[in-house]
Amino acid sequence: MHRHESCILANLNRYLPLGDSDQQLLQELEKAPCHVTENQLLWSAGDKADQLYTIKSGWACTFRDHPDGGRQVVDVLLPGDVIGLRELTFAKHLSEARMICEGIVCPFPNHKIVDFIEESTPLMVALLASLARQESILTERMLIRANRDARSCIAHFIVETYTRLSRVRDTDIHSFSLPISQRILGEILGLTSVHISRSLTTLEKDRVLIKHRHHIEIIDPEKLFEEADFDGRYLSDDMNGLRERLKQHHQ
Repeated sequence: MHRHESCILANLNRYLPLGDSDQQLLQELEKAPCHVTENQLLWSAGDKADQLYTIKSGWACTFRDHPDGGRQVVDVLLPGDVIGLRELTFAKHLSEARMICEGIVCPFPNHKIVDFIEESTPLMVALLASLARQESILTERMLIRANRDARSCIAHFIVETYTRLSRVRDTDIHSFSLPISQRILGEILGLTSVHISRSLTTLEKDRVLIKHRHHIEIIDPEKLFEEADFDGRYLSDDMNGLRERLKQHHQ
């Protein structure tokens, strides 16, 4: 994908074919791109929830702090995602949002979503589909954490990330961006740094993958998918007949 192309359009167009007017509405969200740095704060818990962001490049996360001083990452947001969509209907943010790495984001006021409801049914359905996938990722992660060992959890997250990236842009399974530290990976999966370090070491020793600082090198994709035992239905683009229903609605 070229730099000038819209990641959010590539993301939402997966669910429904968006027309010219829908694409113009999306372009409104990307009118004010700004460069953000690694670990830059986008908002704090308790801030007024009046602004969202689309991600053109880079990764972001939302997280909640624990009373004991730790934290749990809630969302990992990639190019094409909308940051803050989950908290759209709240007066104040429940979570904190930060960039994981540097990138380009486009802020826009939350009332733009209301405009979409009035102006474009397909675009609104596509946004709901994107939000539903975010929710399904959280559910899957909870189930994986409860039933898998650390090594399998890591393998599953890596395959999931590859799958999400490949839906928006061409992604090489043998080497792709993964700009997260072992600490953040532990906060995503609810695992200790010791578990993460040991598991990554054994995965490297067994010639499955090598985790570098900003990317992952997959040595044996077949073995990685086997370790992950990945069922990608929770990321499916299938809309269960809604595409056809919308076509009928607009005829």
